[in-house]
Amino acid sequence: MVQIHPPLPITMIKRDIEAFLIPIIEETGCELWGIEFGSAKGKGRLLRIYIDAIQGVDIDDCTKVSREIDYHFQHEVIFSEFAFFEVSSPGLDRKLFNQKQYKKFVGDVVSLSLFSKVNNLRKLKGTLLEVLDSEISVKTEGEILLLELSNIEVCKLDLDDQIEKKKNG
Repeated sequence: MVQIHPPLPITMIKRDIEAFLIPIIEETGCELWGIEFGSAKGKGRLLRIYIDAIQGVDIDDCTKVSREIDYHFQHEVIFSEFAFFEVSSPGLDRKLFNQKQYKKFVGDVVSLSLFSKVNNLRKLKGTLLEVLDSEISVKTEGEILLLELSNIEVCKLDLDDQIEKKKNG
């Protein structure tokens, strides 16, 4: 008798893939910043892997990590639903994937997209003030908002703010 299992929730799949990738990436001297799922027209599902390192990452780091992952990508069941993968730096305007990353950037300007509107806003920009267990507070031009982490679709560092910080040392 064949048992059919319902598809796993995306968060479980992401967690499993991250757990698989972390030791491979750490062997190269880098760390996993985050992963995203996407698709490319006519090519199938894409697994985008973001890496970082204390000194930052360059194309050589991305190539090295990509080579390490490639064998596993072709042979491990965990990657079977993906047609291809890419390894990338998160960039200055990096997306924040978890609470630890949010805490690291308290005081920085972030751009957010929300699943559900808060104060009639789905997109907003403001200074990340505080990270709590299940919420963050963000100071926008008009007010301080308390946002549920589960309502945040995307949170990215603001590029202009990061460039200014880098320029000023």
